[in-house]
Amino acid sequence: MIKKRNLPFELTKADERGGVAVYTAVAIMITLGAGALSLDYGRMTLVHTQMQNRADAAALAGAVELDGRPGAQARAEDVARNATRQATGVRTDGSVLDIQTVRFYEQVSPAKVLATGDEDSRFIEIVMAPRQIDLMLRTVLNRDAVSKGRVSARATAGITPFICNAPPLMVCDPGESDPTEAIDDVANIGRQIVLKPPPQSGFWGPGNYGLLALPDGSNGADAISTALAAVEPQQCYTLDVETAPGVKTNKIRDGINARFDHPGGLPYPAPNVIHFPKDDDIADGTVPGTLGSGAWGIDAYWTTKHGGPLPGDLAGATRYQTYLYELGETFARNGKETVFPVPSDGAPGGFVTVTPPGVNIPEDPSDPDNPAVDGMPDETVASNGPARRLARVAILNCAAESVQGNHAYPTDGRYVEMFITESVPDSPAGAIYGEIVRTITTTNDPDYHANAALVE
Repeated sequence: MIKKRNLPFELTKADERGGVAVYTAVAIMITLGAGALSLDYGRMTLVHTQMQNRADAAALAGAVELDGRPGAQARAEDVARNATRQATGVRTDGSVLDIQTVRFYEQVSPAKVLATGDEDSRFIEIVMAPRQIDLMLRTVLNRDAVSKGRVSARATAGITPFICNAPPLMVCDPGESDPTEAIDDVANIGRQIVLKPPPQSGFWGPGNYGLLALPDGSNGADAISTALAAVEPQQCYTLDVETAPGVKTNKIRDGINARFDHPGGLPYPAPNVIHFPKDDDIADGTVPGTLGSGAWGIDAYWTTKHGGPLPGDLAGATRYQTYLYELGETFARNGKETVFPVPSDGAPGGFVTVTPPGVNIPEDPSDPDNPAVDGMPDETVASNGPARRLARVAILNCAAESVQGNHAYPTDGRYVEMFITESVPDSPAGAIYGEIVRTITTTNDPDYHANAALVE
């Protein structure tokens, strides 16, 4: 007997087996789609990471140049654009990751405020040029899908410069009333400045000096006098400083004169305490402002103190260069500019190395306690050697900031190094006589630091 077949039922069973293939195909499509999206997303993430790294590096490099000095923005942008050269291997509309925009801000929080110039530029923002990435696999799965992805990046960095080993001393910039007398102008190196005590009342004017509160806020007379006399003050100042109330002329005199080995004075004098002559126009009272001409009678000084003609290496030299020569210290000079100590790889271009024959400090055994004629100290010399007669001084725009009393004021990162040419006289004169040695920057002084950090 022939068994009757149920054909429709058998066909149904076959269809059930085909259903597995359908589910498998759907699963494969989902897997391929997810893989395609993952691959394209990974490529976009890679390019974004490369762009962000480029933006971060450029912002940090540029921020270091924001020292408030002329040309700060130009230097910062140049460094930022050339800090790194990065290209991506991912297929985009351009392999090189370029910077699109550079902006400078005075502040970024709570709201961004654009800087008006070099002096108030505190932050730099880097915006990278957007890149279009080809999304290769999405269009394979769906021809109507977007074929490109857009990637961008930006970074903002700021700088908090701080200077260490600086006495609590500031000076009002004479350049406010006469731009040719700006203390931090390289053309004024070697000129003598008369730093005069500020008035008892009213705003301070160009050429006035004042005391700063210590970085921890201390402004007592004893604390400030100790810091002025310190061989290496231990605290560090940031961009903004706080002036100390009162004139405290005697405390300034005692602190500055610690460098000169006066009998009964504070300890640790310089290795050469000789007084150097004033600029000619300061000495005869014909100087029109607070800066002398820089001409100080070096030939007569040398003949008087050393009994012979001026060495050729000192022709037209500054008092600071003469001081180093008397100490037997090798230095490099380019006119009135000085580099000391000389770098191990040699003097910078344009500078000539000067090597004195030996130590030749003026002495007068008949009056050994008088630094006007005898430069050899009796007490233990300061551990920082020749640097003992140098002072890093903050420069304030006293007229623009209406400086007076006890308030916080911006320095815009401006500091000058001065050579103290003679001890401070007793009141009521109380002036500090200093010779401009150099402007201090984060690139020429290891105690002036540029602390750059990303802020967004």
